[in-house]
Amino acid sequence: MRRRFIALLFGLALSSAAAPVLAAAAAPAAPAVVRFQDYPGLGNLLIRVAASKGYCAQEGLVCKLTMIPAAPLGLQALIGGSIDVAMTPVEVVAEAVMRGSRLRAVVGAAVTNINEVAVAASLPMPHEGQGYPAEMQDLKGRRIGVTSRGSAAESFFSFLLEQAGMRADDVTYVAVGAPNTAFAALRAGQVDAIVSWEPAGVMCELTKQCRMVFRSATAPKPDLLKAMNGAGADLVMRADEVDRQPAIAQALARISKRAADFVNDPANKAEVLKISASYFAFDMPQGDLIARRTLEQALELHTYSPVVSRAAVQATLAYLKQTKRLAAVPALADIVWPQAPGR
Repeated sequence: MRRRFIALLFGLALSSAAAPVLAAAAAPAAPAVVRFQDYPGLGNLLIRVAASKGYCAQEGLVCKLTMIPAAPLGLQALIGGSIDVAMTPVEVVAEAVMRGSRLRAVVGAAVTNINEVAVAASLPMPHEGQGYPAEMQDLKGRRIGVTSRGSAAESFFSFLLEQAGMRADDVTYVAVGAPNTAFAALRAGQVDAIVSWEPAGVMCELTKQCRMVFRSATAPKPDLLKAMNGAGADLVMRADEVDRQPAIAQALARISKRAADFVNDPANKAEVLKISASYFAFDMPQGDLIARRTLEQALELHTYSPVVSRAAVQATLAYLKQTKRLAAVPALADIVWPQAPGR
């Protein structure tokens, strides 16, 4: 009897010890919270859609977006750990990697070249009909608005000048900020032209107070710039986090693909605009029209493609070296996650 009693107690102990393990195994895993960088305007559109349509939740993720209006600031937040995924152009990633950061582009977000050149409506452009590079002659001696002195926008315009046989000091650069303030500076006559991105072009189109003379997403020249198209802004994670949680990176690729399919379906345009407006409303005259035309233009250019073009990344690295923004450039493997969808 004593032996049977001890055996019974031992069995009860085993079953009670196993119970918490079984209960824990049966309990559903808590969703992983993933914090993304967002931007004003259409911003991080694929993740806005993925969060709103439930794609994140279906992958066991809670996707949270935080408005950080500049790529370098987004990378600082990523490196510092206050966000988990930045939406960043390859140029900015390459610069951070060369300063010692370990980062990986895991999926494309808005991959077309973004820089555009707009001029005041009243500015005479005798060579405008001839396109680039002839039209650059009409900007010699002019005041060119860029986001900030020494910015990527300034380097871009200097590259256009040099490829056209001119020099960077043939113009005067003026800091005018993002598209809304750049447009205001151009309209007020503070500058003769601006280097910016959408919705600056759409605002010019609708107001007729300025006009686009160069759009890098569609320009056939310079050759290197054309080769860069497809390596615009990607979703970027810290390399250590990709290594530690590859399932998160894989889930990001899947939800981005689903969101891109939804965004690129013309039947969903009204819903896409409604989702985007819930994150950022174009609070300006003709705001709804500006938002719609900006989206339409992005779709026409195939901007929202969830892939990372290795060839375009290599061309971007060559551009950084040629423009002397970087004395040396990182290897492709130091920027792009090996499993990133693309070619």
